Amino acid sequence: MKRRSEKFSTKAKKYLTVLFQLLILLFAILLAYFLLDRFIIHPSIKPERVENDAPTKVEKQIQVSVRNECGAKNIAMDFTFYLRKRGFDVVETANGSMFDRKYTTVLDAAGNFQNAIRVAEALGVKKQNVITRLDPKSYVDVKVLIGKDYQSLKPNEGIE
Repeated sequence: MKRRSEKFSTKAKKYLTVLFQLLILLFAILLAYFLLDRFIIHPSIKPERVENDAPTKVEKQIQVSVRNECGAKNIAMDFTFYLRKRGFDVVETANGSMFDRKYTTVLDAAGNFQNAIRVAEALGVKKQNVITRLDPKSYVDVKVLIGKDYQSLKPNEGIE
């Protein structure tokens, strides 16, 4: 009888050891995936203004206006949630003046092109679609005009 119970406990120990090693390997793979995703695949983009003289935290955030100019339903809200999740201060979401814009455009409305570049990078908009259009009446730093290419941008990755 002793041999059988000794055999069983030896098999059980080997089984538990292998199971424990597999769990450690699985944990290491998950950790590596999350690190790659966070720092290489989807690195974070600073949502703060380039200038450093803003007196409060709210004023340090890049203020953005999002306008739907592609005609698709609820796209401006999707982009707004995406940008807010990444720390940008989206202060306006609305329909634009047209509904047949071909490409999403990011406008520098305040005269700091780097802020517009940061928003464009966060959305996956090509740098050629980032332009300066100063608007002294604007209360935002950057304006996003969503075009018909919205499906190819980061807020829609993985959504069908």
